[in-house]
Amino acid sequence: MLGDTALLSLDFTAGTVPTAVTFTRADTTARATYIDASGYVKTVASAGDARFDYTGGVAKGLLIEAGATNLALRSQDLNTTVTDGSQWAVSGYTRSDVSTTLPDGTTGNACRISGTGSASFRTQSITVDASTDYVFSFWARNNGGSQARFRVYGSGSIVDYTQSVNNYVSQIGGANNTSSTWVRVYVVASIPPLITSVYIYPTSSDSGTVDVLFWGVQFEKGTVPSSLVSTTNATRTRLADDAVIRSTAWTSLYAQPGAMVVEFYRGAYGDGDRSIMCTDPTATRHWHLKQANASATAQIAFSAGSPVTQTGLVSGLNKVAIAWNAPTPTASFDLCVNGATPTFGGSNVGTTLSTWLTLGSQSTTGVSGTGVWDGYLNNSIKSVKYYSALTYAEMIAKTT
Repeated sequence: MLGDTALLSLDFTAGTVPTAVTFTRADTTARATYIDASGYVKTVASAGDARFDYTGGVAKGLLIEAGATNLALRSQDLNTTVTDGSQWAVSGYTRSDVSTTLPDGTTGNACRISGTGSASFRTQSITVDASTDYVFSFWARNNGGSQARFRVYGSGSIVDYTQSVNNYVSQIGGANNTSSTWVRVYVVASIPPLITSVYIYPTSSDSGTVDVLFWGVQFEKGTVPSSLVSTTNATRTRLADDAVIRSTAWTSLYAQPGAMVVEFYRGAYGDGDRSIMCTDPTATRHWHLKQANASATAQIAFSAGSPVTQTGLVSGLNKVAIAWNAPTPTASFDLCVNGATPTFGGSNVGTTLSTWLTLGSQSTTGVSGTGVWDGYLNNSIKSVKYYSALTYAEMIAKTT
C-alpha cells in the first residue's frame, strides 16, 4: 500500500476548521442550519460558524452553500390566524397544532392539516423572477391519511407542478403511520409562470383523506432545496459560505509540479457548474476544478485553452486527484476521478503562482460572492490534500 506523503492534509470530518483555512459567512444573526449526527436540523450557535453536515449519522465534512432566500413565510408554524399578511390560507381543511418531536429534535407544535376532497392550504402570494427555477420543500410526516398533493400554482398561463404524497409513502411510512419519521419532500417548478401561491391539497380528481404533519417550509430559487432558512413574518436570507486557503498557508506549498486530492459530495445537477477548488483568476495563475453542469463530469478549466474532463462522478462521495506539470506528460494537467485511468491536457499554470485556493465557492478576490468562476458546490467537502507530485499510479490509488 502506498504511503501518504501529503504536505498539507485537511480533514473536515472532525467538526473544526483547520488552521490553514479561513472560513467566513457574513450573516448578522445565527440562521444557517445543518444536519447533525442524530439526523436533526440544527442552527449554528453563532452567525458566522462553519457547518459540518452528516448523512445517516456519518460525517460528510464542511458544508459550502451559496446564499439562499426563503420566500415562504411562517415556515415553522404555518399560522393561519395572524393578520400581518404572512398568514397561510386554509379552505375546506382543518388546521391544528400537534405536539411532537420536530425535525430539529425539540418537542413542539407541528402543523397538522386534515380533511378530504378538493380543499386547499396555501401560502400568501409569492413574487418570482421570470424564466427561473424554484423549489418548494418541507418536512412531512403522515399522521394517518391516505394521500395529499403538493402544488406550485401559477397564473397567467396556468401550469401546475404537482407531486402526490403517494410517491413518498414508502419513505414517510405509509398510510396510518404515526411514528416519528419525518421526510423532507420537495417539488420543483421549472421555469414557472407567475406564481401566486404554493399549495398543499388534493385536486378534485383525487380521493382519500389528508392527514399530514408539516414543518420547515421553504420556497427558493434552484432545483434542489438548500439548508433550511426559517422565517416568521418576512422573507429571510442566509448568506454564502466562504472557505479559502490563503496567504502563507497556500503560497508556502504551491509550486510546480504539484498535485491535490479532494473528497467531496457532488452538488446538484441542472443549476450550472459547481466549483470544487479554484485559484486566482489572473490569466497566468488560474485553474479551476469543477463539476460540470447536468452530467457526471469533473473538469479542470483554465484561463486559456481547452479544459481537461473525465466522467465518473457519483451521487455520493467522490475522490478526485489533479496534478499539474505532471511527469506524464510534462507541462499538462492530469485528472483522475474515483480511481479511473487519468486523462491529461491543457497547459501548465504559468510562471506566476497563485496566492489562494477557494474550496467549494466561486471567487476572484479570495472572498466568496465576488467571483465569476461558476457556482457554489452546495454540498460538503470531506478532505483536501496537497502533494509535491503524484504519478498516475498514485492518483489512481488515492482516489480508489
